[in-house]
Amino acid sequence: MMLEVKNLSFSYPHRQVLRDVSFAVPSGRLVSLLGPNGTGKSTLFRCILNLLSGFQGTVSIDGTDTAQIRLAKLARLIAYIPQVHYPAFNYTVLDMVLMGTSAGLPAFGVPGLKETERAYAGLAQMGIEGLAERNYMQISGGEQQLVLIARALAQDSKLLIMDEPTASLDFGNQVRVMQCIRSLVEKGYTIFQATHNPNQAFAYSDQIIAMQGGTIIANGAPQEVVNAQLIDELYGIKARVESLEEGRIRFCLPVEI
Repeated sequence: MMLEVKNLSFSYPHRQVLRDVSFAVPSGRLVSLLGPNGTGKSTLFRCILNLLSGFQGTVSIDGTDTAQIRLAKLARLIAYIPQVHYPAFNYTVLDMVLMGTSAGLPAFGVPGLKETERAYAGLAQMGIEGLAERNYMQISGGEQQLVLIARALAQDSKLLIMDEPTASLDFGNQVRVMQCIRSLVEKGYTIFQATHNPNQAFAYSDQIIAMQGGTIIANGAPQEVVNAQLIDELYGIKARVESLEEGRIRFCLPVEI
């Protein structure tokens, strides 16, 4: 499932946030969006999800303009995974994942056997089916993030939008979550994620898009995009960029702040 954004611009009152943004997320690829805080990443996601109106330009999925797609149908095409989620009640993990099946239910519909099977399938894909009866607020941050991804899978969408999925996790859980994300791409999912970690983006992504000041300043393969000049332009720090001779590991080491 391919996502394409063309000439997208958006302004809040008295402030323009996005300026003529254009890019494509090819089907079956992991594309990472790099950019500092306040550059418009979250606003871009809201436009893609049709949560903001009044933007200029187009957002399309497999060639269909999302403005022509009803929200209920759009929810079956795109699943959103937030950075953190604190529910009002302490639901079980299974109940949290079952919420992802609501897009396919009629108004006031209740999840049944089919939806429960999809929820368990999502948990199994993330390798956390053993957590089904645990309380969501009593599991680790890494496990919570995997639950949110499982919920998106239960939504039965092949295009996943992720807002900094590893931002609040320790290093071990960051690696586990990114390995799960990468495995989903290998299974045919299309994933567009925002991240502040250029090393992580380089290690796992098929494509990197860099945004500064509401515009795209770089877009391409990781080895073409991640360099010292880009890190300086995005984050205002001097960095030494080193790569291993083999493999896809690159280290961005700050040398001056």
